[in-house]
Amino acid sequence: MNEYEYQAFYEERFARNLARYSNLRQRIKRRVELILKSPYDRTERLGRVSGGLDLRGCRSARIDRNFRIIFVVCEECRYIQTCQYCFCECRADKTVVFLTVGPHNRAYTMR
Repeated sequence: MNEYEYQAFYEERFARNLARYSNLRQRIKRRVELILKSPYDRTERLGRVSGGLDLRGCRSARIDRNFRIIFVVCEECRYIQTCQYCFCECRADKTVVFLTVGPHNRAYTMR
């Protein structure tokens, strides 16, 4: 039996950035595990951010003061018509799609 409530799916950008920030890998891994257990606990729903990016449907979780994980919970984003980062079409409701990880300014611009 899976110890997590949700399944994980990692976008290529997330994997690339995880390798880039290898010094934070363990902290990121622990936060990912917490998200998979309870993705709505201590996370923030996003909206439009400066720079014109529309992150409605996405969520953010802190790693530390400046680092963020950006992700989508399929059961939530299916009902947000304006979600531009929905990768949930052929995924179960209990899936978390990890989009990116990085410093605040890079994460919120999806780099």
